[in-house]
Amino acid sequence: MTTGEPSLKRLGALLKRVKSKHPAPEQVATTEGPGTEAVLGADPVLAELLMSMLLWDATTGQARHALRRLGEQLVDLNELRVCVAQEIADILGEKYPFALERGNRLRSLLSDIYQREHRVQLSHLESLSKREARAYLESLEGVPHFAAARTFALALGGHAVPVDNRLRELLAQEDMVKGDATCSALSGWLERNIGADDSRASLLALQAWSDEAGHPPKREPAPEDPPGRAPIKADPKPKSKAGPKPGVKKSKANGKAASPVGADKVAKASKAAKPSPTGKQSGKDTKA
Repeated sequence: MTTGEPSLKRLGALLKRVKSKHPAPEQVATTEGPGTEAVLGADPVLAELLMSMLLWDATTGQARHALRRLGEQLVDLNELRVCVAQEIADILGEKYPFALERGNRLRSLLSDIYQREHRVQLSHLESLSKREARAYLESLEGVPHFAAARTFALALGGHAVPVDNRLRELLAQEDMVKGDATCSALSGWLERNIGADDSRASLLALQAWSDEAGHPPKREPAPEDPPGRAPIKADPKPKSKAGPKPGVKKSKANGKAASPVGADKVAKASKAAKPSPTGKQSGKDTKA
């Protein structure tokens, strides 16, 4: 976002307004009740990533409730990993935003972690550099930019300001979005203009504002980083191919339908009986 970027003065006024209404708590609760380590046995980093995956284009209340339901219905992360997407969508609930797509993304995420680490854990990211940890999160299959940035900020203390489509629409109403800027581009612009010391308080205030005033995104594809915002559709049924009519053979040479059996002999006999245009009989006639 270099050409026609939003006004920094307008951004400052917006942040001052939302932070005064939604002051940042000292600790961020992932679930209502148990701590982050109790979420299906996940380590704190992975628990925050799961929360961020559920919060993407949803509300904090919806995400916490969904995470609690997953903990009630499933034994551990390995069971979640082998669930089919529809089973996950059923646990999340019929009205959960993009439940089936979210189920597919969660499956892809956990399978990717397992393939890389031979276990479903992300605690090793705490020992990596900030650059390496963020690159790892962003490379995980099925993870939107919003979820990777939020996990990086809250679980690993990184500098990030995540933006999903709910927040993007609110920022657009404040004339903070120019053109068709994607969520990741807008997130990058906010990071460059919000200091690292203030990014956590800004992130939480913007999320609380989104929870209060935001609306579920439309089903049509919106500017988002990984494509695939459109709802998942079932594969079309294959068209049935009509077979040849009874009594008709197919020619091996060109695949065209041949004449019925015996018809070719009748046609030859008819041709032989026809007189030629010059009055002479065709065929092997002998001179008189």
